[in-house]
Amino acid sequence: MSSNRHSAAGANAGFGYQFDRALHWLAQSPAGSSIGIETDDDVAVRNPDASLLLEQDKHSIREAAQPFGDRSKDLWNTLAIWLDAIDSKQILIESTAFLMVTNKALPECIVKRISRANSDDEVATCIADLEKAGETPPKDIASLVERVLRVESRTMLSGLIAKIELADASDGTTGPELRRRTIAQMQLPDWCSSTSDSIANELSGWLHNMAMSSWQQNQPAWVQRDHFVNQLHAILARRTRQISRERAEHLIPITDDKIGREKGRPFVKQLYLVTDDDTVVDTAIREYIRCNIEKARLSREGNVTDDDWEAFQMALVSRWKKIRSRVTRLRSGTTEENVGFDIFTETTEDHREKLAGTDTEQVYLSSGTYHRLADLRTVGWHPRYEALMQELLKAQ
Repeated sequence: MSSNRHSAAGANAGFGYQFDRALHWLAQSPAGSSIGIETDDDVAVRNPDASLLLEQDKHSIREAAQPFGDRSKDLWNTLAIWLDAIDSKQILIESTAFLMVTNKALPECIVKRISRANSDDEVATCIADLEKAGETPPKDIASLVERVLRVESRTMLSGLIAKIELADASDGTTGPELRRRTIAQMQLPDWCSSTSDSIANELSGWLHNMAMSSWQQNQPAWVQRDHFVNQLHAILARRTRQISRERAEHLIPITDDKIGREKGRPFVKQLYLVTDDDTVVDTAIREYIRCNIEKARLSREGNVTDDDWEAFQMALVSRWKKIRSRVTRLRSGTTEENVGFDIFTETTEDHREKLAGTDTEQVYLSSGTYHRLADLRTVGWHPRYEALMQELLKAQ
């Protein structure tokens, strides 16, 4: 039972590893590229210039595992697969790169020497090493050894060896280092650096869904790099909207002592010119404080610029002027205090101004900004608020 669970875990880890590698290539390949999972190879990259990269991935969760060992099926099967593809004209060796990848750090072995082979002499030495390793092979690789070392394929094998590269754990092919490199290739903006891992997880989930959708339709899982970029931008746009959205009132508790400290402010004096209801005043002070807190946070974290805030305030002032003009005319027969209270309530109640082109959800952001403007005497409620406030402030 334990052995079966271990085998399943290893197979699932290996399958997931291919997606990690595919995501890595999506993040760094040029526009117009396509990345395949279980298509031409474990992972394949078709570039817009018609060049191809074939990647064989060998992942193991066993501590002592040595993928691509000299007499391993990993090595001989990989070489046989690539030779068959070249021999059958499925791929052109001249325009194809061959990559062996593993999550393990490999000791000195034939595949490492193959990866370093650049000259004809080094390639010949690698073939001699393969011939020696292939002597009296075990049954599970006997046919593969025979295929790889076939005399009539020797020229083809030499050409293949010259183009093979190896990437193991020492090259950052797995775990946190692979994730770090993948994220670095995405070139994310600074504001989302703290959530970059979560963004990569979203993209990984999207990649799984794309592959599964293709397989369910009996189609090969090729993913366009341009579609990946579109998805990345959609994720960033959604997160920008979330960051730019103000928090709910209950997430910004305001204590009574904070309210008390603000009761001498000009905007509070303005309110008392049109109402003697302390509940209304306390509510306004809470809106004012919450607005200040969120304005600072959104400027810092939400990519809301000073120009955005200026446009926000100008829209609110323009709206206030229209309301003031209309209410003053329609309520000309009533007291100035009542006219002022009507201007105040119609202006501040249940209005949510757009900020940086995005709808706001909480009333306090707009009403709190009105209180900030009233504090500066840019807006006011009483029909004669400017003269009255000047008298009040002089008397202090």
